[in-house]
Amino acid sequence: MSNNAENLPVTNERVDDIPLRLAQLKEMRVPELLNESFPTHGNWQGLKLGHLVTVWLAFILSE
Repeated sequence: MSNNAENLPVTNERVDDIPLRLAQLKEMRVPELLNESFPTHGNWQGLKLGHLVTVWLAFILSE
Protein backbone atom coordinates (compact mmCIF):
# COMPACT_ATOMS: atom_id res chain seq x y z
CA MET A 1 0.00 0.00 0.00
CA SER A 2 1.34 3.42 -0.83
CA ASN A 3 1.94 6.07 1.76
CA ASN A 4 -0.67 8.38 0.18
CA ALA A 5 -3.49 5.90 0.69
CA GLU A 6 -2.71 5.62 4.39
CA ASN A 7 -3.03 9.38 4.91
CA LEU A 8 -6.48 9.76 3.37
CA PRO A 9 -8.96 11.12 5.90
CA VAL A 10 -12.13 9.11 6.37
CA THR A 11 -15.24 10.84 7.63
CA ASN A 12 -18.56 9.29 8.55
CA GLU A 13 -21.83 11.17 8.47
CA ARG A 14 -24.83 9.94 10.34
CA VAL A 15 -27.98 9.81 8.25
CA ASP A 16 -30.97 10.14 10.50
CA ASP A 17 -34.22 8.49 9.63
CA ILE A 18 -36.43 11.53 10.30
CA PRO A 19 -36.16 12.90 6.71
CA LEU A 20 -36.90 9.43 5.36
CA ARG A 21 -39.95 9.07 7.58
CA LEU A 22 -41.18 12.55 6.60
CA ALA A 23 -40.87 11.67 2.91
CA GLN A 24 -42.71 8.39 3.43
CA LEU A 25 -45.53 10.07 5.38
CA LYS A 26 -45.86 12.75 2.69
CA GLU A 27 -45.94 10.06 -0.01
CA MET A 28 -48.77 8.39 1.90
CA ARG A 29 -50.58 11.77 1.92
CA VAL A 30 -50.87 11.74 5.72
CA PRO A 31 -50.87 15.57 6.08
CA GLU A 32 -53.67 15.98 3.52
CA LEU A 33 -55.74 13.17 5.03
CA LEU A 34 -55.40 14.66 8.52
CA ASN A 35 -56.30 18.14 7.27
CA GLU A 36 -59.41 16.75 5.57
CA SER A 37 -60.45 14.69 8.61
CA PHE A 38 -59.74 17.28 11.31
CA PRO A 39 -60.47 20.84 10.16
CA THR A 40 -58.81 23.50 12.28
CA HIS A 41 -60.47 26.40 14.04
CA GLY A 42 -60.67 29.70 12.20
CA ASN A 43 -58.22 31.34 14.60
CA TRP A 44 -55.54 28.67 14.01
CA GLN A 45 -52.30 30.22 12.75
CA GLY A 46 -49.09 28.67 11.50
CA LEU A 47 -48.69 25.12 10.26
CA LYS A 48 -51.78 23.19 9.40
CA LEU A 49 -52.63 20.39 11.79
CA GLY A 50 -51.74 17.67 9.30
CA HIS A 51 -48.20 18.95 8.80
CA LEU A 52 -47.70 19.48 12.52
CA VAL A 53 -48.82 15.94 13.36
CA THR A 54 -46.70 14.51 10.52
CA VAL A 55 -43.52 16.10 11.90
CA TRP A 56 -44.44 14.95 15.40
CA LEU A 57 -45.06 11.38 14.17
CA ALA A 58 -41.74 11.28 12.31
CA PHE A 59 -39.92 12.34 15.47
CA ILE A 60 -41.75 9.88 17.74
CA LEU A 61 -41.28 6.96 15.31
CA SER A 62 -37.54 7.65 15.07
CA GLU A 63 -37.03 7.18 18.82
